[in-house]
Amino acid sequence: MELMKDLTKQPLEHISAILPRALKTLHPDKIDTFIAISSLWDDIVGKSVSDHVRPAAYKEPILIVHVNSSAWIHHLQFTKQEMIEQINKMLKKTAVTDIKCKIGPV
Repeated sequence: MELMKDLTKQPLEHISAILPRALKTLHPDKIDTFIAISSLWDDIVGKSVSDHVRPAAYKEPILIVHVNSSAWIHHLQFTKQEMIEQINKMLKKTAVTDIKCKIGPV
């Protein structure tokens, strides 16, 4: 019971403040890389592509993206290497060597 009293005296913290700290304890480099790619995504691929394609996960060194149609999967097969080069250039490291596409929420 004493522990519960101590916990109730602490100010409440929003989950959006807690979650990034918790995730960084798991795989800080991967989380930082995914966050960097996500935040730079519009600059990496351009607005016309980012409306249809979004980063979904990062499993080093593979970036998994969600697309909103099979036509975009087909399109990305032709631009994938250019996207990989642009990602690595903007991150100033070789973080991504392949991109896998899945139909999913964008």
